[in-house]
Amino acid sequence: MDGDKTVNELFIDSDGKSYGAEDIRQSLLDIGADDCDTLFIHSDVMFGKPPTGFRRQEYLRILYQIIEDLGVRNIIVPTFTYSFCNHEDYDVLNSKTSMGAFNDYIRKQNGRYRTLDPILSLSVPENLKCKFENPGEHSLGENSGLDILHHMDGVKFLFFGADIANCFTFVHYVEKMMDVPYRFNMPFVGNIIDYAGNRFMKKQFIHTQCCGVKVPERYGYFEMFLKDRRFLKDKRLGDKFISCISETTAYREISGLIQKNIYYFVEEPFKPEDLIFKYTYDYTKSKITHC
Repeated sequence: MDGDKTVNELFIDSDGKSYGAEDIRQSLLDIGADDCDTLFIHSDVMFGKPPTGFRRQEYLRILYQIIEDLGVRNIIVPTFTYSFCNHEDYDVLNSKTSMGAFNDYIRKQNGRYRTLDPILSLSVPENLKCKFENPGEHSLGENSGLDILHHMDGVKFLFFGADIANCFTFVHYVEKMMDVPYRFNMPFVGNIIDYAGNRFMKKQFIHTQCCGVKVPERYGYFEMFLKDRRFLKDKRLGDKFISCISETTAYREISGLIQKNIYYFVEEPFKPEDLIFKYTYDYTKSKITHC
């Protein structure tokens, strides 16, 4: 396929409109994705139908080039595996992520480092390896990947086709930092296989919902709250949306909402008898892909 045509027609939306690299680049600029030092990307990049004969790897390569050309110093992507939750070893090189093909493409590029968190690993630039190479024993607690991110300056979250109401794991990090009563620390034990092929056992915790507490399947109301106050900038791109919010704003608003209403991120008010420290997910019925 002709190179220029590939760049000018990356996908076609349900209305038949074609989008190229420049359309994506401009949309990212419009929501301020370039105005940060670190961009943390949640992705779901099926914005439309690809042109006939267009290979997925080429599509992902072009998308990554567009992101890199924004000039942001650090690109970080979640490469969560929930390995220990699924009673699997975590192999830093080979364990598949449930966070999408684009994130997996990025983690495999040269100059990247994947963290050793067996539940919520991140792919970060090599220059940040020293910050992230010794994760804590809690995947949402102190010295976790998201905690390290929180203590960095100039961080933004980009939802690149991903639904913020369905995938904003950062909410659970803030809940852990605030020690909300409706979640508890669940321990898991498993093996980690590091870059050198060494296998070692580790106990890892995740902050998960109490058994008697119901949580929403998605936080659509929270997304609307952020949009209404213009904290979240968004734009339609093909058949999906892209959106961006600063980490500082996200932390402030999530923590503020919880302080005002402890039930904000649960489906209905809980009672003391609902606060049962029992894990609610069963890996034998379906692969665990969230916490």
